[in-house]
Formats: sequence, C-alpha cells, structure tokens
Amino acid sequence: MKYTIKNPDYELSPYSGMTREHWIDVCYFLLEGVFSHIKDFNDPIVFPRYDTEVSYPRPNDPEWRHGSERFEGLARTLLVAAPLMKNHPDAVVNGYKLRDYYSNQILLSIDPATKSYFGRLIDILKAPGRQIAFQHTCECASLVIALMVTKEHIWDSYSQDEKDRIADFLSEFGHYRTHAHNWRFFNLLILSFLKVNGYKIDEEIMKDHVMNALTYYVGDGWYRDGNLFDYYSPWAFQFYGPLWNLWYGYEYEPELASVIEKNSNELMTSYPRFFDKESKMIMWGRSNIYRSAASAPLGANLLLRNNTINPGLARRIISGNILQFITKEELFINDVPCLGFYGPFQPLLQNYSCASSSFWFANSFMCLTFDEDSPFWTEKETNGIWDEIGDESKTMVLDGPALSITNHGKTGTTEIKTAKVLMKKGHPWIADYSRLSFNSEFPWEEIDKTGPVSMNYSLKYGQNSEQYSVPNLIMYGGEEDGVLYRRIYFDFVDTFKDNPAIDLADIPISNGIIRIDRVRISEKPYELLLGHYGLPHIDGICDIEEKTINDNQVVIGKTKGLQLAFIPYRGWDEISYKQNDNKNAMTEKSTLIYSTSRRDKMYSGIYLLITVMLHKTDNDNWTKEELSPIEKVEYCDVSKRGSCGAVNLLLKDGREILVDFNKIEGRLSI
Repeated sequence: MKYTIKNPDYELSPYSGMTREHWIDVCYFLLEGVFSHIKDFNDPIVFPRYDTEVSYPRPNDPEWRHGSERFEGLARTLLVAAPLMKNHPDAVVNGYKLRDYYSNQILLSIDPATKSYFGRLIDILKAPGRQIAFQHTCECASLVIALMVTKEHIWDSYSQDEKDRIADFLSEFGHYRTHAHNWRFFNLLILSFLKVNGYKIDEEIMKDHVMNALTYYVGDGWYRDGNLFDYYSPWAFQFYGPLWNLWYGYEYEPELASVIEKNSNELMTSYPRFFDKESKMIMWGRSNIYRSAASAPLGANLLLRNNTINPGLARRIISGNILQFITKEELFINDVPCLGFYGPFQPLLQNYSCASSSFWFANSFMCLTFDEDSPFWTEKETNGIWDEIGDESKTMVLDGPALSITNHGKTGTTEIKTAKVLMKKGHPWIADYSRLSFNSEFPWEEIDKTGPVSMNYSLKYGQNSEQYSVPNLIMYGGEEDGVLYRRIYFDFVDTFKDNPAIDLADIPISNGIIRIDRVRISEKPYELLLGHYGLPHIDGICDIEEKTINDNQVVIGKTKGLQLAFIPYRGWDEISYKQNDNKNAMTEKSTLIYSTSRRDKMYSGIYLLITVMLHKTDNDNWTKEELSPIEKVEYCDVSKRGSCGAVNLLLKDGREILVDFNKIEGRLSI
C-alpha cells in the first residue's frame, strides 16, 4: 500500500505535481485504510496493536486509557475526514457515508452504555494512578477542529439535546487543568468552540491560557515548549494560534490576536528553510510519528488576516512533506501509517502514543478548507531558497531557540544544529534531541551505550566504566563570523562541577561540516568516540573505501544514492566503522563510521579535535578537493596547540576563519 499521484500537474505544481484534487484523493486513499477495520456501523476506530513495549494501552492500564485509544482513533482520523466532508459532503468510504458514521460515533463515544465510550473527566479522576486528564484534552482539541470544519454537516445536524451533551463533555476538559506548554492551546480551542456555539465559558481561564502561552515566546517565531525546541513548537503553537485567532481572538481579544499573528509571520521568515529541496522534514525531536504535521503552520499562516507566507511556497512544502511519507510502502502497517518515521521504528516512540496517534499528521490537511480560488491553490509552486542558492550552502542562525539551519544546494539536504537542550540523565528522549546535527537524508540511529553513536560524541569515563554516556546538556554560545559555538556536558545533573565537557565549533561547508572541538575532560582516564551519521544499507548496499589524501586518512561509505565521508584531521587516535542491526530508521542494517581519542591517565591536558564530516546524495566519486576542504591550520594561542582557545583556518573555498573559544564562556545559555 502506497500513494501514487495520478495525472500530476507539473504546470501549476512544478515540484510536487499535487493539486487540490490530488489532496482530496489522498483523503480517500488514507480513509480506505482506516475503514478497512470497521466491520459494523457502530464500531469504534481501534487499530490492531503491533508494538506492545512502548505504546499504550498496556495490559494493566485503567479503562480510561482504552477510552483514550478510542478517542484518538475517532478525533485524529476526523482530521482527514472533516476536510474531505467539507468538499464532498456525501463522501462514502468502504460503504460508510462518512458524515453518518462520524456523527453517530461522536454520540456513542459520550454514552457510558456503549463500547465506544471514551470516559468522562470524573471517570479519570476516580481511577487509580495519575490524576490528570491525559490524552482526552488533546483529542477534544482535534474533535472541535473537525466539528468546526464540518459544522453544517455534523454539528448542525444534531438536536439541541445532543449538542448540549457534547458541549458538556467538552466543557469538562476545556475548563480543567492542563500542562504548562503547548497543551494550553488545546483548552483554548475547546473553550473557543463552546463560545462560538453559544455556550457559557469562563473567559478568565481563556485569557490566562493565552497570556501564559505567549510568555513562552523566545523570538524568531518560536515558543519554548516545556524546556525544549523541536517541530512541536511550530506544529502546536503556530498551528493552533491562528485557529484561535480565527474563532475567538480577532473578535474578543484583538490585542492578543495581533501578537499571535506577528509571531506567526516572524516564523515564516525562516521556517520554510527547515525543509530540504524536496520539502522533506528532518527526523528531529519527539513525536516524529506525526510527520507532516510539521508543515501545518505554513498553511495556518494563511488563516490570518495579515499573513505573509508565499502561497505557492506553502503548497509546495506541505505537498512535498506529505509525499515524503505516503509514497512509501513501508509506512503502512495494517493499512494505516505506522508507529515510526518511514517504517516502524520503536526507538522514536513515546509512551503517550497508540496505534492511531500518527493521524495527527493530518493537521496539514486544513489546507483543504481553503476555497478553490484561494491563492494557496491557484498560485504556481515556488521552492523558496532552493530556487536561489544553486550549489552554495546558506546558513541561518536563530538566537531565540538556538537553532542553526544550513541548506546545502549541492546535496539538496537541510541540516539543523541545536542547543538549549537539557535532559535528565538517561531520559528516553535523549536520542531525539542530543545530536551534534540532524540531516534530512540521514535520520538518527538508536543510541548504543556499548559504543559509538550516530552524529554524536560518546564517552567512557574512568577505568571502571563499562558503558558510554552521551551528552544530556547542550549549551548555546552563539554564532560569530560563520562559526557556531556550543558546549556539551556528559551526565549533567545539577552542577557544572567535575562534569566532563567539550566546546564545539561548527563551520558549515558545501556538503558538510568542519568540526573544531576543544576537549575539557581530565579528571579520569577515558575513551571518547565521535560518530558520523548512520549510513542506511539501501537495497542492501554498503561499500566502504579507505584512502589517504594529503596525509589525512579518509573513510568513505557508499550506498544507493547516498554517501558519507569522514576525515579525522587532527587530534584523533584512530578511525573505524561498524555495522549496526535494527538501529537505523530507514533500513534494518546500517554502517557507522567513527573516530576514537583516548587518554590513559588523569589531567592529560586540554586539546583540539579537528574533524571533517561530509555527505553526498548521489553516486558520483568524491574529488580530491571535496575530501580536503582545509588548506591550512594555524594555532594562534600561546600553547601553539589551540588548547587555550584560538585557531585560524584557511579553507579551500577561500574563506579564512578564526575559531576563538575564549569568546563563549560569558555568553553560554540554556
């Protein structure tokens, strides 16, 4: 099962071929998979479980957790069905008229006497264990979005008594406690829906939520979601915010609405650059199973009265983003999108996901609520910065969220380097956040505590240590003269005292990164490893080539259409590679190239590691110039080794770059 574009329109959509009719076709395609599991008109939407270790519900879960699973099945598939019904009110899938099925299921879901019952707030509060509403609040938000989209087809078809019962259910969760991050917008949408439809709400609660949500804003269009930054920030704050403006803010809180509008427009100046030349998103941060929800804020910006996104660029990215996934057979398990990225991949799962959770990707389907004559549908696709840069690489640094985005014209890839990452030691999400770089063509691999880790340092510290640690704190030192400065700490708990650390300096080049890193590890003997991106074995192919260029050892990994090159330029003891099984998000087997630095005694000195890490997205041979981008290295400090913090690089592309770690100590931030 995979989606294939029929009769693509490359005149209107020269990059994706997708038009409005193709998007409608995608809705039917996805819902046919959904309704293959519905055997009776009164059946709830529950998909077969195939992951039993991470996803919920688990064997000893209370009944309301099973209710959450049913709620996700209904509300999230409605994010696909509602836009389809808006365009095709009488749409039928697998013999079921969608508006009849969903309107019936909504009523059954709030009736304790049925097998579709979700559970009320009181049921959750009485249950043993964690006394919060958990997923229900989130799913209420998706439900009210769908009810607003299909208002004349579903909501308006209910009797007053039926509306009142649904509103009472929604009001419980809308007025109850929520989490102090993106969840505030779930409550905001629930309360807005009730207000728009004539129900009384506590408007002080409404105002508290929106004002607090705005305090999370850090600039550059980004909100701090909890203490982290990833796609969750835009796909929640910058998708729900414009909806709140449309339903409530513009009319009742125009000043707050103007702030939400300004922040959305600010995001539009950089956010298109987070996607690669083919509009692929990057496997970065938690909840990657939501996939193309990442592009939803681009369409949401067009809901605003004073929007700024180029409609042709928005459609190009949103279309390319959904095609990134639905055109792949491995995406579909039991005829629905799986729990993974491309195919199933347990290391990226979170325990708040169930088999239907991935349908949150359909937030991007809000584009189907735009009229046929909307510029989103009528303007010709453009490809943003990719139409401008040729073979050059362009980098943009956002100080607010501490994100550096490099678009590589030569390879068509996008790389993101992150900072302001602080995670509890051993947290299961470390794999999602703690990487030196994220790339649109090379998804991260599962962390291996027994050896090297993809695109990261790993450290075995002390003679008695048996496992390797990865950084759990990445501090931001800013960008200056083309150099991004950061610092990583290993196993940070609550103090910087005695914690091993490395100062990082990243220099983007045309198809990769030059690393100048200062090692600050001295109290114990150690072994330090640095891994490249994991190389998936596409069609089972992986060739390794080793050579020497200008006295520097080079290891090259090749597979079908992808290549990696690793050059340990200075400071490393050795370079090697290993095959991994079931650690890569793309293929069962992968290869990781890595280098090693060892110190056998304590207090062995601060020193620099210079590394070149390159990638290609073709099968062409590497040139000598590509594999030797550094012309000259000159150590500028009194040690003449760079250990005190300064080194000057002359690059083959003509740039002369000073890396000076002495500038960063006073401006490090998290």
